[in-house]
Amino acid sequence: MRGRRSDPMEQYCEKIPISGNIRLDLFTAVSFRVRISSLNGEPFPEQFEIPFAVGKVTPWEPVPYEADHVSDSTMVVVKTAKIVVYVRKDTGTFLVEDLEGRRLYPETAQQYGMFKNHCIVFDSANFWREETDCSRYAHWFYNYSTRAYDILLKEDALLDTFFIYGETYRKGYALFNQLVGAEPMLPKKGYGYYQTQHLGAEGSQTLFLQMAQLLRERDIPCDTLILDLEWGDGAAGGKEVPWGSRLEWSPEYSEPLTPGEMIAKLKEMYFDVMTIHHSIPDYAGRMDEGWVCQPYPHDAWWEKMQEQLSIGVAGTWQDTRQNDVTNARVYTELEMRTGKRVTMLSDYDLYRDSCWTKDCVMTPKKQKIGGRRTPFYWTGDSRVKTWEDLAFQIRGIVNEHGALKGISYLTNDGFRPGGRELSARSDAFLAFNSVARSHNHKPWQSETGEELAERMAIGKEQKEHGEKSSSSEQLLGIDCPDTVQESIVRKFLKIRYNLLPYLYSAARECYDTGLPITRPLMVAFEEDGNCNRNQYPMQYMFGPDILVCPVWHEGDRMEVYLPAGCDWVDFFTGKLYAGGQKMSVDVSDLASMPVFVRNGAVIPMRSEKNWIDGEEEEVVLKIFGKGDGECILYEDDGVSLAYRTGEYSLTKIISHASETGAEIVVEPVQGKFSGMSGERKITAEHCGKTAEVVQKKDQKIRLVLK
Repeated sequence: MRGRRSDPMEQYCEKIPISGNIRLDLFTAVSFRVRISSLNGEPFPEQFEIPFAVGKVTPWEPVPYEADHVSDSTMVVVKTAKIVVYVRKDTGTFLVEDLEGRRLYPETAQQYGMFKNHCIVFDSANFWREETDCSRYAHWFYNYSTRAYDILLKEDALLDTFFIYGETYRKGYALFNQLVGAEPMLPKKGYGYYQTQHLGAEGSQTLFLQMAQLLRERDIPCDTLILDLEWGDGAAGGKEVPWGSRLEWSPEYSEPLTPGEMIAKLKEMYFDVMTIHHSIPDYAGRMDEGWVCQPYPHDAWWEKMQEQLSIGVAGTWQDTRQNDVTNARVYTELEMRTGKRVTMLSDYDLYRDSCWTKDCVMTPKKQKIGGRRTPFYWTGDSRVKTWEDLAFQIRGIVNEHGALKGISYLTNDGFRPGGRELSARSDAFLAFNSVARSHNHKPWQSETGEELAERMAIGKEQKEHGEKSSSSEQLLGIDCPDTVQESIVRKFLKIRYNLLPYLYSAARECYDTGLPITRPLMVAFEEDGNCNRNQYPMQYMFGPDILVCPVWHEGDRMEVYLPAGCDWVDFFTGKLYAGGQKMSVDVSDLASMPVFVRNGAVIPMRSEKNWIDGEEEEVVLKIFGKGDGECILYEDDGVSLAYRTGEYSLTKIISHASETGAEIVVEPVQGKFSGMSGERKITAEHCGKTAEVVQKKDQKIRLVLK
């Protein structure tokens, strides 16, 4: 056993030599890595201790173990309190059993995302040796002095293979979260709706402000506006320029207001603004990184980015594709410069059909494992033209390539040239996703994707601005708005905004435990034999208590499964259904989507508002059905990084509902954060009955509804 030393690299974990160039590192009794080195000299230098795939940079707790180096000349046997590991001395390949001798790995079993036989095996680039465009070798390592992964090893000389055994899926997520590092929480406004403006060289400040005003006038919730290339990144003087070739605001976005005045005006309307970047600071030695339109010297890029941050730009859309390590460094530096949470959007290619290249990417293969530590992702410029496209997006995000691979903050794209029906179904799903973003369409449009695809066709000669004849009404999508589509978007986004306290609490649980916000049924109901083999990959839990069944195929009816172990209440009608059954549900109304809540659950909500601000608002506690329920309401300041160091509050809420009424007990608030008020209004709702009370946060209160 090791003794504690001052050097964090030396004491990082239990290091068990296998041979001269092979080492097994124990993290816990059920997780480890096998390191194989081909370096000359010292095989495992301390500066290469923590690769980019690893997010835990503080030492692990000591792990009791026994290592047998002599009984077999071909292998070393390492035994912990939970598993036995057999590692070959010549190749570093390994076999894992439990203490009863049952084989855990390698074993023939169905793979579900990152899980196989409840084991998780990965290298720097991917799980289970899936196809990847990235090197599996570790090249970038954590630097304690800079707090960034900026130590470069140019050779393909260190191969790390990581192993985790989770006795349950939840335990597997927890260990993965601990080892790889938690997905950061977004600013609270980041859980609202993002609307992108992509008008190419036809964009202008006037149109941008008009779009913001229209969102408010049309009563559509939205918190963040994303400026695509027209802000200056790829357009100036009414013409497209090479993407990423400019770091200056274009004249079209610099008058009549300055960019700072424009952003201040939008903030008065409760909008944040993000800008796209097809450019990066050129960190020395970039490897495994594909399409970048334009690298800039580090200081020059950051000087211009700092100017944007100083006038209130909230974050960046890093549309530079295969750049995980660079993205991580950009994100880390954004946090350091601002001292708060920032919003950063990156690419996670996953589509049956790209809207502008006709590429097909059925499994994400451009990401390194550590990329999950930078929020958030979109699935690439996908064309949702068929039901198969939509189904692929839904399943990929909430199941096999998103949630089941430890990626919670992943949104479908929003290019929807497939017409009103596909648009409506996509929008409803979007509202019940971890993040909600539209790439092109205004919320009152259902078909403009073909024009956008034409604008984005890289390599085609761009038309001169003078040849275009789009009116402002056409560019804003108000010359012939789709009022049906608009009403559906409004309906589901308002539900999302009402559910903000519930969603934000689920986001904290994701940060603490790794359990994704959109939870596959096989994870949430592992004991249900109808779920535990991923029989229903198109359904998922949205947080702990809400079951979502997106409409993913045409037709007036859809089959859904209600998991066993509890009964379920229809979110919209309040009708009660028994768990453990398949049902045929009427989905003929485009404005409908099957959503159910655990019977008896108490859901923390808020009163209607079309944006998210920093004020603590009334909490609305709604009980669904009858029975006992419990939830934990999470709160923090919504903007700072202090949530990572204990500055937040938790409130336990217990409910009981029966035929005659309901009772809710709200425990005293535990914890505190900057700006927390001393009291709040609480409204309870159940079966049309309401009760209100003002709670002082150090008091326990009881609300009775009869």
